[in-house]
Amino acid sequence: MSAPPYAVPVPRGYRVGGWEVRAPLATGAFGSVYAARRVRGAGARGARAALKFLATGAARTPQQAGHLRELAEREVQLLSRVRSPRLIRMYETLTVADPARPDLDGATVLVLEQAARSLDALLAERPRPAEGPRVLRQVCEGLSELHAAGWVHSDLKPSNVLLMADGSARIADFNMAGELEGAYAYTPACSTPDYAPPELHWSEVDERGVRIRPTADVWAFGVLAHLVLTGSHPLPGATATARRDAAMRYARGTEDLRLSPRLPGAWREIVADCLTRTHEERSAHGPATLPARMATTGPRRRGAPRRRRARRFGRIRAGALGAS
Repeated sequence: MSAPPYAVPVPRGYRVGGWEVRAPLATGAFGSVYAARRVRGAGARGARAALKFLATGAARTPQQAGHLRELAEREVQLLSRVRSPRLIRMYETLTVADPARPDLDGATVLVLEQAARSLDALLAERPRPAEGPRVLRQVCEGLSELHAAGWVHSDLKPSNVLLMADGSARIADFNMAGELEGAYAYTPACSTPDYAPPELHWSEVDERGVRIRPTADVWAFGVLAHLVLTGSHPLPGATATARRDAAMRYARGTEDLRLSPRLPGAWREIVADCLTRTHEERSAHGPATLPARMATTGPRRRGAPRRRRARRFGRIRAGALGAS
């Protein structure tokens, strides 16, 4: 199978700022990511990063370029203002100045922390990975910190969860994130259908974009957890369109949620709560409360007295909720 075309093709060896492009890493509809190494700067030679190119330059129509600049600005604003060990780090931003390459001239480049791989790549290699529960706990921690800072990711999915060399997880790709204005935020486009809550499938789009709430991330996390822990989506259908239709029938009450029997018991309740039919039901089960519940999903030590375990759970739950 041939590799997919890159949204922003950049040749190996191309230099921008003090960075030299190496191997391609990933691409999406709006931008492409490449491994890079630093080639200029005292004491920094050999340092590595990921360069995310967004084609915001002259090769695009003014409308296209404006849209891509807005996506880039969202990501830059969030990563400049929200620092967390569970979010990918941004080192700097650059603008390509290369009139000889009109396809790249004016492109915005985000210099990001380089990951070892994406969760998407891990799942393609090993469905239901043993480290899945740990990764999910760390993703939930990242969402909790993101929401506490007043942002909604709005496009959580396996390709936007990155795994570092030490095995820790980072949430990435914030160009569709929205900053909360009261109860709502606005995103310029709809979320990926498989991870969008039912209410977004019939939401109206106005001049500010799609209006979303933090519970959209809660739904996406429920889908993600089901996929990681069972190897399947929680709603039936061979295609994303079929699964979207099933989500809408479920939201209307004409179809029940049938979670996979592979879902571990302690996780079953968590996933079911994330995938409740309405925003109102889902709002009681946000990332601020989930980490305490996840503390009970790990393997229990053999021979531990039940009473002692119950007291320990009470302390963990109280501490986690107090810190959120």
